[in-house]
Amino acid sequence: MLRFYLLLVVLLTNFAVADELTLTPAKNFFKDSQQVWKNKTPILIMFSIPDCEFCKKVKQEIVGPMAELKEYDDKVIIRHIDSSSFDDIKNFYNEEVTNNEFSSRYAINFFPTVLLVDQYGVILEKVLGVTNEEYYWTDLDQLIDKATTKINKQMSAKL
Repeated sequence: MLRFYLLLVVLLTNFAVADELTLTPAKNFFKDSQQVWKNKTPILIMFSIPDCEFCKKVKQEIVGPMAELKEYDDKVIIRHIDSSSFDDIKNFYNEEVTNNEFSSRYAINFFPTVLLVDQYGVILEKVLGVTNEEYYWTDLDQLIDKATTKINKQMSAKL
């Protein structure tokens, strides 16, 4: 009987861990911006808050799996911001700010919000909430391509 309960605990623990897919938390956007210069790829920032069901859905079904795919390693830098957190991160100007303060600077007040930004943190594309669950991944993929095109145009511009 003890083995049965131990097995049950192990199984439930595995489901709980699998249920909460983690994204790479933002730590240093200044460093990430150097990657944008090098690879000419945008930064995707997902803003969420705990206990937001749509945030969990987007993390588990779209952005999380996207971050796990090798195809997206060369296509986009994916970061996550918990807008309710007061943990420190470095912004695009190498200043220490909290996750909450970083979210406020972008006027994020609707969750989930996904931004695609350039090397300076300028918004190239924005997705507020979940308008169409069925096409969210496809729409986001198209926005990544549009943001990449914008970055390439910026970097190839001549004065």
